[in-house]
Formats: sequence, structure tokens, C-alpha cells
Amino acid sequence: MVARVIFAAVTLVTLQAVVVAIVSAVRKGGNVYLTIVGVAAATAPIAYFADRMLFGRPLDADGRLFLTLMHLVLGGFLFHFMTLPDRSVTLRILVELFLAPDRALSLDELTSRYGVRIMIDSRLAQLQEARCLTIGADGTIALLPRGRSFGRFVTGGRQLFRITSAN
Repeated sequence: MVARVIFAAVTLVTLQAVVVAIVSAVRKGGNVYLTIVGVAAATAPIAYFADRMLFGRPLDADGRLFLTLMHLVLGGFLFHFMTLPDRSVTLRILVELFLAPDRALSLDELTSRYGVRIMIDSRLAQLQEARCLTIGADGTIALLPRGRSFGRFVTGGRQLFRITSAN
């Protein structure tokens, strides 16, 4: 049974990755993070009804619910995996060094490719695209209702788990 669950998990995450790749290729310039979430949600019904294909027999309602939840969790893992090279400063430095000629950069070259300002500009653009904030002509950054809700959620989680620093 464990082998069947592993097979199902690999199949479901592969399906999601392939669909994300196709959608991203068709929607050039689209937000890949929103695409991953959308694909996971849109393909969840497929997971619910894929019990016979994945397990060779029908599952009861609890088994199908488990399969669907596993599918959504795997979508979350895919989301996290995709955000790591962009969100993690350490991984981004490794990527920039890997992409550099001779796999080496000076500190000035590295910071011209990826520095705090570039990181902040990128995050602000993504948050603005997600309609979490606005950036006024004078440079003022203001939260929109979606940003306030998400900020409240994240702040609550940080308080709940007693997280005082991002580092």
C-alpha cells in the first residue's frame, strides 16, 4: 500500500508540474506563484476521481478526501520549491554564482545582479501585481484590503509561533 501511495504522490505532483509548465508557457509573463496555486485548486477534482487509476480500485469517501488533500499539499510543496530560489537570499546567491561566467563574481558584481534594492523592488512589484499594495507616484507604499488581510494573517502566525525575527 505504501508503494501505491508513493506512486500516487509522484503522479499527482508530476501532473501539477507539467500543467504549471504548460500554463506558464502559454501565459508568458504571468505570475508563476498564482499559476501554481490555481493549478493545484483546478486539478484537485481530478485527484478526487483518480482513485481507480492511481490505486487500481475505488476508494471510499475518506480515501478520496485523503487523495485530494495530498494533491493540495503537494501543490503547496511545489509552490514552496518554486519560491525558494527567488525568496531565499542564500539560494539566490548560489544561483547567481552558478549562472556567472567561470562560476565566480566579485561582491560588486553580485550586488549589481542581486542586492537588497533589487530584492525589495521585485517583492514590491509582485505585491502590487497581487493587489496587496499600491505604490503612489510620490513613492508612497500603501496596503490594500488584500494586503491588510494577508498582513493580519502573517502577523497572527508570527505571534502564535513566537517568531520575532525573519532570520
